[in-house]
Amino acid sequence: MSVAVAGFKSGAVFEQIKAGIESQSAADKQATIKKVNGVFEIVIKNADGKEQAWTLELKTAGAVSLGKPEGKADITINVGDDTFMELASGKLNGQKAFMSGKLKVKGNMMLATRLDTVLKVAKPVAAPAAAPAAAPAPAAAASTLASAALFNQIKARLSSASADEKSAVINKTKAVFQFDVKDKEGKVSTFTLDLKNKGELVDGAGAKPDITILVADKDFVDLASGKLNGQKAFMAGKIKVKGAIMLATKLDAVLKDLGSPKSKL
Repeated sequence: MSVAVAGFKSGAVFEQIKAGIESQSAADKQATIKKVNGVFEIVIKNADGKEQAWTLELKTAGAVSLGKPEGKADITINVGDDTFMELASGKLNGQKAFMSGKLKVKGNMMLATRLDTVLKVAKPVAAPAAAPAAAPAPAAAASTLASAALFNQIKARLSSASADEKSAVINKTKAVFQFDVKDKEGKVSTFTLDLKNKGELVDGAGAKPDITILVADKDFVDLASGKLNGQKAFMAGKIKVKGAIMLATKLDAVLKDLGSPKSKL
């Protein structure tokens, strides 16, 4: 079940944390639970003044869910959507945010000092070496791909975007991208990014693509991280293109807008 919520930028971060936890080995998950040892209820207020709660259960099961916890939270944190995004990106320190009044805490105050640790759980999701694991329901089907986490993140960002933000991305791009990603064994997994009509990412073939891009798993991760430039990758033969070739020049911008947790739509 997806934990992204339309109108809340933070939804993409919780989706990322969820995928990060689910991709951990049993030993790594237990280490995270032992280090944090708490149930967090995080209540986010968006720009429209609406509130949404997420639960980070890092005391026994190691899970992320929408809404309030079934039992009692050890700590409840109230924070603005933009502030939480700054915390997640590392621009703002949890303790400093608390001291400056940017986040309010009820319950076990000491757990607030572990918020930075909790947010770091999200980082392996975008890492090329992320361990394969059973994907959550909305996640990309090809969980053995390192790039699957990036497609999950793009899907979450689009799902949590407001109607205006989604329209802006569509107007900027006006294209349907089909990505055929090849893993180490040569198996190809398809993802369709519709930034022409619906503003969504689907696993497999979707709307008729304006451009189809064949790329190796590792090369796609490098493109998303900025290590590899789209045009240079095309010239070097690392990506193969069918359709409107000029749209390949927009690939870097698309990945920058949707593939980075630090970027804004």
